[in-house]
Amino acid sequence: MVGIVLAGGSSTRAKVNKLLLEVDRKPLICHTIDTISPFVDKVIVVTGKYHDELCEVITNAEIVFNSSHEKGMFSSVLAGVKAALGNNVLLIPGDITNVSEASIRALLNGTKNIRIPSFEGVTGHPVYLSKEMVDLLVHEPIESRLCDFIARHNNEVEIIEVKDKFINFDVDTIEDYNKLRKEFTL
Repeated sequence: MVGIVLAGGSSTRAKVNKLLLEVDRKPLICHTIDTISPFVDKVIVVTGKYHDELCEVITNAEIVFNSSHEKGMFSSVLAGVKAALGNNVLLIPGDITNVSEASIRALLNGTKNIRIPSFEGVTGHPVYLSKEMVDLLVHEPIESRLCDFIARHNNEVEIIEVKDKFINFDVDTIEDYNKLRKEFTL
């Protein structure tokens, strides 16, 4: 199992590299890596615009630079799954920092090839993809989107209800970051 952390974005709404913002004296990206590390054999962080800055703080993951990061998040998804071919994958944006262990275990205990957590009827992250789905996903065009791929394979999808608001708690703005700091529990 490989964990893929998507960290190739520009943080345009936050106006700063949000993945380097700290909670409990640790950058958000490191919290995300720590969240999935116990469940995977390897973590791959896909970087882009802030590659050099992220390389300075990431010490416990393989780093893959997405040279097409300006084409959007799906280009980072593709870069990550190409580096993880032949493996089941947990795919998570770098700003989803505090998903519970119970939520991840629920995903891993599911039965379908695509597993997505849901909290109060709203789907979130991480997304589990079987190696069979990874092998199909790498052939998607860069202009595609993960939600389009999932929709085309909806018979392979299992939505798993969890009691975890953090599956949907991403940091898009400084206001989101301030909310996260208030909510964060270790």
